[in-house]
Amino acid sequence: MGGSTVKIAICDDETLCQKQILNLAKEYAQKNNYLDLSISTFSNGEDVLEAARKFGGFELYILDILMPGMDGVTLGKALREAGFDGKIIYLTSSEEYVFDSFQARPFDYLLKPTPKETLFQTLDEAIRAVLRQKEKGVIVRTRDSSIRLSFDSILYAELCQRSVVYHLPGGKTVETVQIRTAFSDAMQELLQDGRFVLCGKSVAANLHHIAMVAKDAVVFQDGAKVYLSKKACAEVRSAWSDFWLNEEGYT
Repeated sequence: MGGSTVKIAICDDETLCQKQILNLAKEYAQKNNYLDLSISTFSNGEDVLEAARKFGGFELYILDILMPGMDGVTLGKALREAGFDGKIIYLTSSEEYVFDSFQARPFDYLLKPTPKETLFQTLDEAIRAVLRQKEKGVIVRTRDSSIRLSFDSILYAELCQRSVVYHLPGGKTVETVQIRTAFSDAMQELLQDGRFVLCGKSVAANLHHIAMVAKDAVVFQDGAKVYLSKKACAEVRSAWSDFWLNEEGYT
């Protein structure tokens, strides 16, 4: 692991609990000093959401569930709806909110008081997943040059008149030169990564960025939409569900 900054947000309304988690996070950072970790603390969900919007989100959120105002589950759902896909680790003293927390697609759910070894192991796994997401990518040949696109930056790719158009967040696109193979063959590098799924014959979508699968369209977290056949949507919906149930098990 290494090479990219991992921004961590800790949110707990109880000062003592927040300080305990912060101290453990600092100890973890010191123990793994080859990692570039940036740690911020918050006392309420509203401030986390505001900071995420201001600074482009965090890679990892460590959230208490039971908080006044915006609780941890509501915060997690709000982050997802706003397009922030950082890993969420929930901390709570009760198991009764486990099912509700699934709506925010958490990376893990730990009971308080959390042993240091358990938290450190979960941080290892979460940060490894974050860095794996950041580092994997594909070299794309355009008419003017060759550029590298990280897998994480690709919402979907589609075949348009023998060229592949990569759709990125914010409406940005990158178009390749004409391809001489089948679209599915041209997408093999993406499809070998568990985030991507072939939708019909001419679209490859990033499951990590999908917000909703309707009967006739796939909607992404930034609002982009791709219309597909009902059969293709059903297949994508199944793959999308499996992706999150398997805790983002991409290679």
